[in-house]
Amino acid sequence: MEGFSLQLFWSTIVSGGPIMFLLALLSLALYSNIIGLLLFIKRVDLEAIEGGGSDRRKRGAMETPVEEIEAAFVKYENSLMQFRHFIQSRLKYTHALLIAAPLLGLLGTVVGMLDTFRGLSLQAGFETMRLVAEGVHRALITTQTGLVIAIPALFLIYLVRRVSKKRELELLQIKIEAFGRQLEDGPYA
Repeated sequence: MEGFSLQLFWSTIVSGGPIMFLLALLSLALYSNIIGLLLFIKRVDLEAIEGGGSDRRKRGAMETPVEEIEAAFVKYENSLMQFRHFIQSRLKYTHALLIAAPLLGLLGTVVGMLDTFRGLSLQAGFETMRLVAEGVHRALITTQTGLVIAIPALFLIYLVRRVSKKRELELLQIKIEAFGRQLEDGPYA
């Protein structure tokens, strides 16, 4: 069995025709978007959200404790909404890329089948068989590639959603803890 090589990879892309180049670009965009989302979610600094905002020394002593609690609540709510909006908008883009992968594979199948039928229309013996084989190969390799791109991405998108929800819960936990501290230190203590 021959090991994986760059030459084999390149010959597979070339044998699939122009659709394979589009699938390669789509795969690059899809997986870089997924990895970027995961890195963003993991690197969101929840402590920075907690640290800035409700300290009286930063704001000045003009706010009452109730106003301070309300301002902190608004800050946390805005942070959570911005986080959700960013993740949801990026997931919409990622879903569009995900859906495009099998569809591009299907387009490659159609192109390959057209090549196959063109080969069948020739009455040239061995040349006919070669064109039919190339058309079938092109049809199958693009379909396979589209599915190989889409199926793992589907699971990774599920992971992004799970990690995102976990980070949202962490943000909510920080909000609850901050409000608890403000209530202990505030007018209700």
